[in-house]
Amino acid sequence: MECLILLFLVAMASTADSILDHEYSRTPLGDNIDKASVKLLKEAYLASENTNVVTSPLGVLLLLSLYSSGTQGKTRDEITELLGATGYKEMFDSYSGLSNEYASMNSSYLSLANKIYVASGYDLNDEFLNTARAYNTEVDSVDFHNVENAAHVINQWANKQLRGLIKDPVSKTSLDKDALVALFNVIYFKGHWHVPFQVESTEMKDFHVNKSLTVKKPMMHLSKSLFFHANDQLGAKMIELPYQEPGFRMVVILPNEVDGLPDVLEKVAQKGLLEDVFALSPARRKINLYLPKFDIKSSLDFTQILPKLGVNGIFSGGASGIVNGRSVAISKIFQEAIVNVDEEGARAGAFTGAVIVPLSTRYRRPPPMDFIVDHPFLFTILHEDVIVFLGTYTH
Repeated sequence: MECLILLFLVAMASTADSILDHEYSRTPLGDNIDKASVKLLKEAYLASENTNVVTSPLGVLLLLSLYSSGTQGKTRDEITELLGATGYKEMFDSYSGLSNEYASMNSSYLSLANKIYVASGYDLNDEFLNTARAYNTEVDSVDFHNVENAAHVINQWANKQLRGLIKDPVSKTSLDKDALVALFNVIYFKGHWHVPFQVESTEMKDFHVNKSLTVKKPMMHLSKSLFFHANDQLGAKMIELPYQEPGFRMVVILPNEVDGLPDVLEKVAQKGLLEDVFALSPARRKINLYLPKFDIKSSLDFTQILPKLGVNGIFSGGASGIVNGRSVAISKIFQEAIVNVDEEGARAGAFTGAVIVPLSTRYRRPPPMDFIVDHPFLFTILHEDVIVFLGTYTH
């Protein structure tokens, strides 16, 4: 059995933003991505020595759905179950459609690209090649035996897609000279807050890493009417900071307790996040938001994570429908991801960010409410109801 490397390269750059358009629809695909995404994040969080974690589960799910077209039986069933689809056709239609939708978006703020490199002298199975094209995937050949040159070729493509955010994400040790195929996915996002945080309002404030350790962090400040939701059963409250870019928003989920992140993460891994995200509503008062600036870079090994979620066959069972005349299995799955959050926003198209609601002439607006993100929290960046990035920040 020959080996196949499945490699994910994912990057996100974010500046700070906020809007009020809340006309989002909840779809079965969004729900499926939600449930799979938080399960992947939970396992990545538990497996990581650094509990500052960022990932794009969407990149993982897209390539698993593409890979499944070359498999059958139990291996395909395991992928289908993780992705929440009722069958292969539903999974193919959903993820190929999403891949094409995102690939056609304005590349100034979102870039999604899939690429397959085939070992020199080998060809993809015709049916798998047609599936790859349906996913808007480029196909090229490379000599994996010259791993140094193969890494250089792949990095040239990746660097162009990532715009230098992650420099040369593939090393020669990332590749296998016996590989026949490597699948790649890149997601790059750059958002701009509608109401930028003012740099002069950022100040050093206490951040409680845990009950016994407090450090100073640069805290951004914004006082605006925002979408808000609190869930006592979840043990957390959340606010929404939408972007100028259509359909995109960040949601920050703050546990009620300083050490409450593991418990909140466990609960959302069971039920997903979208139920609470779609419960967000105008706070009907100003919120004094304090949010730390943060940079997170994660290197995640999904070779260890996916078997914990019931996906085992891709590593041991032979997939005969990918490379002509050969049966392949995945040897490596890993992801590089980065997120940067700060005060900056677009200079043009300023938006006040005020939520306007009908008021009685006798109505007295309640006093402002504080939302102080001063201990470990969970965050997600969505496009409408699809989780694109997901992470935890603890220190």
